Amino acid sequence: MKKLILFFVIIISISTKCSQKKIDTEPTVKDRLELILNENSLDPWYPRVIDHINGGYYSNFASDWTKMENQEKFIVTQARHVWTLSKAYEFYPERTEYKDFAHHGFEFLRDHMWDQEFGGFYQQVDSVGNVPQTESALDKRAYGNAFAIYGLAAYYNISGDEEVLDFVIQAFNWFDEHARDHINGGYYQYLKRDGSFIPRSALEEGYNASDSAFVGLKDYNSSIHILEAFTELYKVWPDEIVKDRLREMYIVVSETMYDERGFLKLYFYPDWTLVQDEDMEALMGERSYYTNHVTFGHDVETAFLLLEAAEALGMQENEILPKAKLFVDHALEKGWDNEKGGFYEMGKYIDGEMKILDVGKNWWAQAEGLNSLLLMHTLFPNDPHMYYDKFMLQLNYIDTNLIDHQHKGWYSGGIDHNPELKNGRKAQIWKGNYHTARSLMHCISMLEKVGHE
Repeated sequence: MKKLILFFVIIISISTKCSQKKIDTEPTVKDRLELILNENSLDPWYPRVIDHINGGYYSNFASDWTKMENQEKFIVTQARHVWTLSKAYEFYPERTEYKDFAHHGFEFLRDHMWDQEFGGFYQQVDSVGNVPQTESALDKRAYGNAFAIYGLAAYYNISGDEEVLDFVIQAFNWFDEHARDHINGGYYQYLKRDGSFIPRSALEEGYNASDSAFVGLKDYNSSIHILEAFTELYKVWPDEIVKDRLREMYIVVSETMYDERGFLKLYFYPDWTLVQDEDMEALMGERSYYTNHVTFGHDVETAFLLLEAAEALGMQENEILPKAKLFVDHALEKGWDNEKGGFYEMGKYIDGEMKILDVGKNWWAQAEGLNSLLLMHTLFPNDPHMYYDKFMLQLNYIDTNLIDHQHKGWYSGGIDHNPELKNGRKAQIWKGNYHTARSLMHCISMLEKVGHE
């Protein structure tokens, strides 16, 4: 009997050790995030997108990462690569190639995307860096110029190159002189090549562009990214004018654009009067994209961007924290899939009730949501919204429905609702890796700070 008891004790001991070993070797949350960061948000891109022939970064890749024939170069994508590579080098300083790749992008911005005659950055050039000689191609946008400032500031931070600092200061001064509304504050989105504002009346005179519904207006999307760019710039160049403009955009986003229910209002006339739905519909028809809907992904992103700006300005955290929290809470309560995870593309209040207009789950919104959910958990660990549980549900959603485990990279949207996106492009001029890499790097850093596995 004693031998039998001893036998079972040994078996239980071995079983316990094996079980413990299995538990110990299971990947931690941080491990999972690093895996997605490297295998799907950095490694598939670099050096694949580096155009060693014409400069800059290739734009278009098929679902299996086959390089496509058309390779136009868009200021937003080019600048975001410079930013992402700079931050990736900062995150992984042993990977010196990231710094070299960022310098490669800086040279393309300087030599091909900057208008040497009038100043400012062109919106788009062809694959070799030539500007199409059409009115719309020669026009400029605040959105793209803001991202150029954003990327250049990040690159200066890792390079310390005074040429880069001089260039980003030149870019900021041009932007502030031409795009800023010196009467009402904020920045105009639509500019002619010489930097002059394109008013809404230009539509009556035949001005035509693919996004002409927004001509002459101020909008949420360019505004939050101008805020983001000024935050990045102020960190490396603490100039008083930059500080004033950063504070101005902080107030614009957190007060003028803020709806007390917890979301961003979207479109405004130059004097900050809200554009009504009927005004947009008169021009574009009943298309939800062009009316004042609720964009949950931008709301959760804005929560983070406001906190980041407040920190750069040296403000007390509690000044903006309630609004930042409400941005996330509203998105969770009105635009979140409680079963699978993920933030819906858009909704709209109709007769006082939220109606979801698009149940798709854009890749970038899910990445921004991951970052903001973990951020809210670190600030409010015992909140009844259970941010950490939702963060984990979001991570599982991303891993299951957005990561291409065969070819690597992110699908452009969740395949739970849009399975056809498995065959969509891995990269195009509006789909880079800035949202995903930023979110993952921030999440990893937050987990390291709080000692969470």
